[in-house]
Amino acid sequence: MADKGRLEYYGVLIAEAGECWRARVFTYPNMLWSVPGGRGTIKFAGATAKEAETLAVDFLRDHCDSRRFTMQDANEEPSAGWGQGTTDRSATHAGKERRHPCKVPIRFGQDKASQAATTANLSPGGIYIATDKPMEKGKQIRMLLDVQAYTIPLSGTVAWVRVNEEAGKPRGMGVRLLQPPALFLRYVAGVQEQVAEIEAASGTPGKA
Repeated sequence: MADKGRLEYYGVLIAEAGECWRARVFTYPNMLWSVPGGRGTIKFAGATAKEAETLAVDFLRDHCDSRRFTMQDANEEPSAGWGQGTTDRSATHAGKERRHPCKVPIRFGQDKASQAATTANLSPGGIYIATDKPMEKGKQIRMLLDVQAYTIPLSGTVAWVRVNEEAGKPRGMGVRLLQPPALFLRYVAGVQEQVAEIEAASGTPGKA
């Protein structure tokens, strides 16, 4: 969202709540929106994650329209690294968004995140999952990323697939994330800082 040159970043957190899904709106990095009077956070319930997310995004659009803000969807122009797959059999890419090597446990699946795997690299907008059983390009995917003492729920779309292992590049899939939560973005920022420190100490830029 932009207001006379001033930028604000809004996001939607989605979580399973019993038999339904709930979405909450936040201003980056971690300010949840409250109901008038501060009696609790604004929640949007839906039968599916997509339904809850749609309700929250529609609310955001109405909010921006009522205040004459210019709203730009962060996913309208995805970087080439995550939004432009080549083929379902293999892919090469050169995204604008730098990817940082990072191996942490992750679980994924279409309906339930139950398939165990490991990340190979990540960026604020995407993850590469190293797995011998990648999902098809275009499939919606749910993920649970285990980092430190946290499990971060994520959702996204399989943007491209590599089914044949290449030199230094494991089989797997590149996932374009949908509204990654603030906790994930902070984790990526921390990885980026560590990479920068290593590069500064060695005097050589690391590979993304």
